[in-house]
Amino acid sequence: METRRLEAFVALCDAGSFRLAAEELFITQPALSQQIARLEKDVGLQLIDRTTRPITTTEAGREFYFRCRNVLDSMGEISQLLEEAREAQFGRVRIGIVPAMLFASPARAVRSFQERFPEAEVSLRSIATSTLIEELEQGSVDVAVLLTRPDLKDLSSSELFSEEYMVCLPSGHPLAEEDEVCFADLRDERLIQGPRSANPMGFDSVVAACMNAGFSPNSLNAFGSYLDHAGLVSAGMGVSFAPESFSYLRPNGVVYRKLVKPRASMTTSISWYSRRLDSVGRAFVEHCIAECTTGG
Repeated sequence: METRRLEAFVALCDAGSFRLAAEELFITQPALSQQIARLEKDVGLQLIDRTTRPITTTEAGREFYFRCRNVLDSMGEISQLLEEAREAQFGRVRIGIVPAMLFASPARAVRSFQERFPEAEVSLRSIATSTLIEELEQGSVDVAVLLTRPDLKDLSSSELFSEEYMVCLPSGHPLAEEDEVCFADLRDERLIQGPRSANPMGFDSVVAACMNAGFSPNSLNAFGSYLDHAGLVSAGMGVSFAPESFSYLRPNGVVYRKLVKPRASMTTSISWYSRRLDSVGRAFVEHCIAECTTGG
């Protein structure tokens, strides 16, 4: 039984006239009459009393009309649901982001995505790198914004942007008077860094820059975010590094200066399992890549 015949039957019942129903359906009266006749043949019952003006339904036709209404309404809801899914208006995406990126363009991309798709269910959690990779692999999060590109089977990743590091100094430090700081100037400083597992490429970039400047870094490994490291700097525990986007926060007691000769940088990536994403998840990945690669 074809849906268009059910639609034609409902339109005829609502209009009470073959002429009016045909005009509403943009078909000819003979074509409408033929569809109704085929429908009656399909169900094996007379549905329309053609002897009355306006036309009326038979007793069976009245019951059939209400059933058709329910079917067509349900199909309309299903079509709307599918359309919303295609347009990323319905569904959910669970986003995990490393603390360093909470004040950078990936977090802003989450906000603009919610503004664009207000009906989507979006959750955001700040998670340390090692834990975030585990949760991504286990399916507790759908998308991960990381300072590394995990080497996991079937995992898709895309680089979002790279940022140069700045050095975080106590506000009274002699180097705080300079506009730029060379790595060689940090030879005698204790360098506060997170564990390599949290940001392998960034960690290696700093170590390589120190070696290129002619010294092996005297490091203090410290867990926590860049904000935690800035707190340690303020307490006189050493100097630390932070991406340029973070330096705009300017915590009390510290200053940020541009690093030169050589430069060190970190790369932010987005990772996901394609088979796990619904339309909202796929839309967010595309949105985040577009927002971050153009805005940095």
